[in-house]
Amino acid sequence: MENALKDLSADPDVLAIYIAGSLAKGNDDQYSDIDLHTIVNPKRKAEFLKGKRDRANNWGDVSFHEDCNPYSPYVVTHYNTFVKVDSWYHAPEEIVPSIWLKEVEVIYDPFNIMSPIIKESAESINLHLMKLSVGEESCLHLSMKLTGLL
Repeated sequence: MENALKDLSADPDVLAIYIAGSLAKGNDDQYSDIDLHTIVNPKRKAEFLKGKRDRANNWGDVSFHEDCNPYSPYVVTHYNTFVKVDSWYHAPEEIVPSIWLKEVEVIYDPFNIMSPIIKESAESINLHLMKLSVGEESCLHLSMKLTGLL
């Protein structure tokens, strides 16, 4: 992972890097993969996708790649050390608030792209949970009224 981060953060077309999944949440184990997400200059994204295997080859001794589609936004790379890295490449406009972005670990973000997205992701989840809670209370109240408990 250190090799990947050195390589990616030195590239002027890399705008941000974050990890997701169990590693970001802190519940990883020896079998966990690394979900590595890289936000790139949209004008250069096609080049990143085209060279994703070559780039991953520079990060360590590769056993094999799972990906076979050159236009796919990710590549899954298995290294000889039994580490598996899922490398994703995104343009900034593809990163929108989502439940999946609530718990990520930002590694590199000199343009502060991720902070507002993470904050909005957490806020939208909390708002959804509040609405769900109010809805459950309404259902409970109606149920009690119909059964004569109110």
